[in-house]
Amino acid sequence: MWIRFSVLALILVGFAPPSVSAQGTTLAGVVRDGSGAVVPGSTVVVRHGGSAFERIVESGRDGRFLVSPIADGEYLVEVIAPGFAVLSTTVRVPSPQAIELALGPAPVIEAVQIVSASRQDELRESLNTNVSVLSRRHIEESGSQTVAELLREVPGVVSRRGSETAGPAGEQIQGIDSRQVLVLLDGQPLAGARGIKRGVINLDRQSVGRLERIEVVKGASSALYGSDAIGGVINIITRNATAPVETTGELSGGSFGEVNAAAELGARRDRFSGLFSIERHQNDGFDLTPTTFDTTGAPFERVDFMGRARVQVLDTFSLTALVTGYDNHTEGRSNGELGPQEDRIDDATLNANIQADWLPRPSTSVQARVYVARYDERSTARLAPPASTPLDPGELDERLLKVDGSVSQVIGANQQLQGGAEFWRDEYSGINRLRTDAGEDASIATAWLQHRLTIGGRLTTTLGVRGDHHSEFGTAVSPKAAANVRIAGGLSLRASYGRGFRAPDIGQLYYRFLNPSSIYQVIGNPNLQPEYANSLQIGGEYATPARRARLGVNVFRNDVRDLIESVSLGFPATPAQVQQIFEREGLDPSFRPVAGRLLFTYKNVNDAVTEGVEVDGEWAVLTGLSLAGAYTYLDARDDLTDLRLTGRHTHQGNVRATWRHHRAGFVANLRGMFYSEWVGARATVNGRAQDTMAPGYALWDVYASQRIRRGLSAFAAIDNITDNQDPNTGRLSATGAPLAIYRPDVGRTVRFGVRWSWAK
Repeated sequence: MWIRFSVLALILVGFAPPSVSAQGTTLAGVVRDGSGAVVPGSTVVVRHGGSAFERIVESGRDGRFLVSPIADGEYLVEVIAPGFAVLSTTVRVPSPQAIELALGPAPVIEAVQIVSASRQDELRESLNTNVSVLSRRHIEESGSQTVAELLREVPGVVSRRGSETAGPAGEQIQGIDSRQVLVLLDGQPLAGARGIKRGVINLDRQSVGRLERIEVVKGASSALYGSDAIGGVINIITRNATAPVETTGELSGGSFGEVNAAAELGARRDRFSGLFSIERHQNDGFDLTPTTFDTTGAPFERVDFMGRARVQVLDTFSLTALVTGYDNHTEGRSNGELGPQEDRIDDATLNANIQADWLPRPSTSVQARVYVARYDERSTARLAPPASTPLDPGELDERLLKVDGSVSQVIGANQQLQGGAEFWRDEYSGINRLRTDAGEDASIATAWLQHRLTIGGRLTTTLGVRGDHHSEFGTAVSPKAAANVRIAGGLSLRASYGRGFRAPDIGQLYYRFLNPSSIYQVIGNPNLQPEYANSLQIGGEYATPARRARLGVNVFRNDVRDLIESVSLGFPATPAQVQQIFEREGLDPSFRPVAGRLLFTYKNVNDAVTEGVEVDGEWAVLTGLSLAGAYTYLDARDDLTDLRLTGRHTHQGNVRATWRHHRAGFVANLRGMFYSEWVGARATVNGRAQDTMAPGYALWDVYASQRIRRGLSAFAAIDNITDNQDPNTGRLSATGAPLAIYRPDVGRTVRFGVRWSWAK
């Protein structure tokens, strides 16, 4: 009932008549470069001199912008555009004429615009939430090909190598696993067996060429994004066309038969903009255990595609459509219970979103979205020749529907109220994947509100609340509180608290998987309870006045209650033993478990605490030379036993040196990543935990790009220069079997290619 009242109150606020003080006054201007040419698509930030309340707009195709309504007074205006320095100037409103803003050459340290922290555009220094951003320039200069590769440079985030062909790339944020992290594409959840198998969205299936930036929100974010966001949010944001006509092409190749080809075509004219891209990726895979039949990293072929279009139907109404997806084929070898076998997995995903934006008046914005997504996987296997006997196939299908609407209302000179309602429905079906082949489903209905207030020109506060009604677990309320204080100049401090809620996913509830390549089975547990998390983040940012250096510090603590983990229930040898285990654990016999296989299920086993410190910074040492780095200390433990959580590094960090010679068209960077030892495996011997520690390691990469002539450049990259691998790679036990490899890193790889671009 309270959800309906919240939505009604929001609608009344959004469509109430504007106050008299907010009517009439406007601020207009035009953005140009040093030669007088207009700069379209630049971000214009208008900050009130008294309250410090911010309004953010974008300049149009003619470089012009308009902020209306706006209260009389003095304002600081900042303009941000790729390739230019940030322009800051002071203006008074009302202004007798449109203001002219001229941009100069770009500095090395970028100003970054962020949307994921509060569902509205903000500058990094204005945030009261801990967010890391990988900008378009960073993406282009890194030489990375996938989102998983890029995330390795984000403080507090772990994405291990080798996953590109050795399995799905899963990420940790501040020690919280992938299953508790929500992955979004332009603010919408990605399909991809989110709650089945490992519960991981494979970010090695997400290419970076089409992206504008990647935003990582750390800590519980359920107040804005709902279930699955108790560890944080990764928002992958696609880019728009910036020229009337533009096209790019890229071709590269490298170690292990790697071949990549990509093409883009974009247009931006009058009221229409669109961008289409298609990519093909191929890799022959690799094998770290040549003495065995199975492969470590299976060969694959993948095609990625994206289409994005925006139409400004009216001056106050626009429609945006986005379609993305991939088609992937993987073939490998494994040792199954019937002997050596050959495996093939074909998986494909399709995501489509239609978004309508309406400005009924300058202080009010309304948005409605309809999003559908699907994921299809087919797995087949046969015994290796000469037998070639077909084995039981597997199928998995996901269908996701999400409908949402939101309203944002600016109130006076220092307040903003946002809110909305959402409905999700997630469906799975398949063969040898769920309790019944007919499938399972879950739905969530949601309402959320958020209020932002600027006080005294220095303090900005945000209060939010979200109510989720889950079809299986009832109602959960997730509050949020955050504040940002501008101390002086480029120094700001922030603090945020959020409570997260995560319902068990469909895989944890209803998974039934009899692994054809190993003697084990995984059975879901419908008796699971939701996970809850409390997250506290305290930190600050400092940027020098000339923006030649920036330093960020963040202290965090995440308390996760009723954490769900996979647990082994033993090896039942007979049907009677299977029945005894199921009766003891209260599991549902309709899952049809079998004897003679190791049995795994899911349980709310414990509470976990992750806490630590993140430090990151950038420094423009000389013209063209910049340094950047980050360090994270993490203490992640079981709250009951005080044991370290497996798979977490106590210390991790990265450094990057970048050299740019704009006139010559040359860019190069050297990156190093460092990880301390971690608990690779844990066994229980005589009632006591016995840990196997995996050693720490360091990885170095180098990338360089050189312009050959206008629009044409060549590039090369060497990843893992020192050929660092898991120390067990290639080693055998006393019985002749390969030792366990905890880090399936392929070693040194080389890649080179050419890139062509043209714009009119």
